[in-house]
Amino acid sequence: MYQTRWAEREEMLLLAEYWYRMACELGDIDGIPAPDLMQVNQVRNLFLKEYDSGNLLFRVAMDLEGKIVSCAGGLLRMEYAFPLSQELTPFGWIISVYTVEQHRKKGLAHLLVEEVCEWLKEKGAKRARLWSSSSAKNVYKDLGFTSMLDMEKPFV
Repeated sequence: MYQTRWAEREEMLLLAEYWYRMACELGDIDGIPAPDLMQVNQVRNLFLKEYDSGNLLFRVAMDLEGKIVSCAGGLLRMEYAFPLSQELTPFGWIISVYTVEQHRKKGLAHLLVEEVCEWLKEKGAKRARLWSSSSAKNVYKDLGFTSMLDMEKPFV
């Protein structure tokens, strides 16, 4: 019913739009402020820059008409594995996971994130990290992601 493939450069504009939709839904679910137009442009430019450098790929799912209905991005970074690490190591980020509403609950996000994780692993990443809405955490737990220790102090 769906086919998956790697997104092409000219599709980054659509994927930035899906990032915006995902960010707005995240705000609705967890109370995070929605992005403004400037942030959307910054994200689009970041997607293009990182795609061109080979550090970002998106896996997409298409419906029977060939329309992209779901996406998941993989961003490769060099980071310290933990705060006292001595050297930078390849590190993966899962970004901009989004499925058009009428195509949800069909396993697309699960499948695309799994495929992106394989690419990150092939590129040398030893682990992947992501930020999730509270409603999507179970999808990522099913894929083997675990909650990390994180502390926050809101300033009023």
